[in-house]
Amino acid sequence: MYTFINRFTVTGDVAEFETLVGEISEFMSGRPGFRSHRLYRCATDASVYVETAEWDDAASHRAATGSPEFRARVGKVMSLAKAEPAPFDLLAQHGA
Repeated sequence: MYTFINRFTVTGDVAEFETLVGEISEFMSGRPGFRSHRLYRCATDASVYVETAEWDDAASHRAATGSPEFRARVGKVMSLAKAEPAPFDLLAQHGA
């Protein structure tokens, strides 16, 4: 599994940002290798968000993010926020 985590600091309209990220998530959900997407908002700073996306593998993620359709969508988000994206490896997991 490939996990991608992105931290955003929104400098524009937060409602528009959330809508656009939702549209990207919907688009990505139809791409091969997509598993899940979650969007979190910081409880102490409403301009800070974190999203996590899980994919089957890095190649599936690269193919999806390299598409012109994705690039057009993400450009709109980037006009509203600063992003700090990176892939992550799972080191530990705990459950009930």
